[in-house]
Amino acid sequence: MSKRKAAIRAHLERTRAELLTIISQLRETDWEKPVQGEHGRWTARQVLAHLAAAEIGQMSRIQRVLAGERYMPERFNLDLWNERQVQKRENQKIGDILKDLEASRQALLGLLDSLTEEQLDVEGQHATGAMMTVEQMFYHLGNHERDHAAELRRALE
Repeated sequence: MSKRKAAIRAHLERTRAELLTIISQLRETDWEKPVQGEHGRWTARQVLAHLAAAEIGQMSRIQRVLAGERYMPERFNLDLWNERQVQKRENQKIGDILKDLEASRQALLGLLDSLTEEQLDVEGQHATGAMMTVEQMFYHLGNHERDHAAELRRALE
């Protein structure tokens, strides 16, 4: 494994460990507490559902960029997509969301392992609208997870 891929993997493992540490501290009553945004737009459960969906979506986006789809569809709305994904998981149990997170992480790491150094440099538009290399998209995914883990920690302190 190249040094670049090993560094990406280490970043993803660190950020996931941070998230899991926080999740392990949540009590049953914490899952419905508002944790995101000024007005508590999402509960802890919804943040976890969002992270599970986001990882799958990001993996799909990386694969599309590698297939030559450099740009997001013109009318794509990230906020709407996020809300729909969270709604789809509304009745899912926490344990099942955690299993989905584990499965998607294994698939993501498998994708990372399969890439060449050249593929890490392929550039495409991230769902946020920013242009990024595939390598940057992997790092962004870990940072995104870290940001939401910090929101969970702050809201539950």
